[in-house]
Amino acid sequence: MTTLFQTNIEQLLKAHNLLDQFHSQDEFHVRFDMPHYDRLVIERHTDMISVAHYFEQNGDLIADPDVELHYPTWTPTAITQAYFGYRSKFIERDGKTFVDTRFHKDVSSFLTMWARNIQAQGWAEKGKVHDDPHD
Repeated sequence: MTTLFQTNIEQLLKAHNLLDQFHSQDEFHVRFDMPHYDRLVIERHTDMISVAHYFEQNGDLIADPDVELHYPTWTPTAITQAYFGYRSKFIERDGKTFVDTRFHKDVSSFLTMWARNIQAQGWAEKGKVHDDPHD
């Protein structure tokens, strides 16, 4: 099932002619800039997708939020928020792996809200691809 978050991120990539590249390359990175908003970064590293906003604090870039999803299913696996920290769907304890049963519902709800914001803010229409990979 395709989520609103997946749909909106793929529409953003398609609007900038990057969707085929996103799907065909194991390593993908793009940064979007838009006045008055934190930069938006979309990455793919083999079977992991990362979507994050970044703000600058004392010269450091801080991801808030940064969500990790499984590719190609777009299933959320972890989220980092500046003031709430890191939360993973999978918890390692005493050599065993446990699943946070509330994770998917909580994070999916957040992603739906974020997807609506990305669309309402007009990232597909007004976001500009940042061309300098060193900046």
